[in-house]
Amino acid sequence: MGMIEQNRAAGSLRSLLAISGVCACLLFFLSAGGLAAAAFDNLSALSYADAPAVPSPSAPELLPGPLRAPRALNAYFISVGQGDAEYLELPNGQNVLIDGGPNPTAPLVKFLTDHNITHIGHVVLTHPHLDHYSGLGYVFSHLQVDNFYDTREDNTGAAGAKALREKIAALGVNVVYPAAGDLLDWDPGEVAVKVLNSCSTPGASNSGAVLNDCSIVLKVTYQDTTILYSGDMQADQEANLIAAYGAELKADVLKVAHHGSNTATSTAFLDMVKPKYAYIEVGAGNTFGFPAAVTLNNLQAAGVTVFRTDMGGTQEYVINGR
Repeated sequence: MGMIEQNRAAGSLRSLLAISGVCACLLFFLSAGGLAAAAFDNLSALSYADAPAVPSPSAPELLPGPLRAPRALNAYFISVGQGDAEYLELPNGQNVLIDGGPNPTAPLVKFLTDHNITHIGHVVLTHPHLDHYSGLGYVFSHLQVDNFYDTREDNTGAAGAKALREKIAALGVNVVYPAAGDLLDWDPGEVAVKVLNSCSTPGASNSGAVLNDCSIVLKVTYQDTTILYSGDMQADQEANLIAAYGAELKADVLKVAHHGSNTATSTAFLDMVKPKYAYIEVGAGNTFGFPAAVTLNNLQAAGVTVFRTDMGGTQEYVINGR
């Protein structure tokens, strides 16, 4: 064999050996890779099998029933001149008008318009005197009213009161004649409304004192705060309420009876009610001399803070929700 052929044979042998070595290496790596993959799979299976269970986060516990943010009770003592009119906005959205003042137009209408009031759930006429019922004619002519609360005492000298009652009956408004001790469900479970006085049996009189003492008197309580609406009841009826209710008369706010007349707001009554605040609805420069000096003195001696519509216009008292 020549040198060139020997070299070619040696080169071929070296090439064959190199190729064989490469194949062996490939086989080794493939086998090793397979063993590694199998080992990894076994390790993974072992890891998942042996890992402790981790609980999924649970949903927050739902509170029973809807959540409602507590709302306020807004009480207004409306400046209507020489007369009475009070308005309540209850936490549940219901509203109440107690009396309508003496003027069938301007003062009450302005208040209703300014507050965008077109529908009233409950209207109360405490007693049939002109300075309490006259403005209600506008209310029943221009607003929707669901319920009307009245006494059964007729004012024989007031054709206007009779005409108003006839109009209300013709409109088909629900009429209620509450009696002393009745509870009114204006805002059940939130606001307690108790009738402390009313003439719920038929009667008739032209005596101012008799009609005043027939006033519907309401105790309105929300969030442990009480407002006492006393109409025009006089001192003799205050004494009757003291005898009937005693400490139950206690209230934070007093709507002073009979515009601060000397016929009401006795020291005995104030001692039982113990109000922090008092509101007097009275016309500026009225011919009756209201509020009387003795009434103001009684309130001052009792440490009561007094607000007057003749001096400050319409007043507002708010009981905030919790």
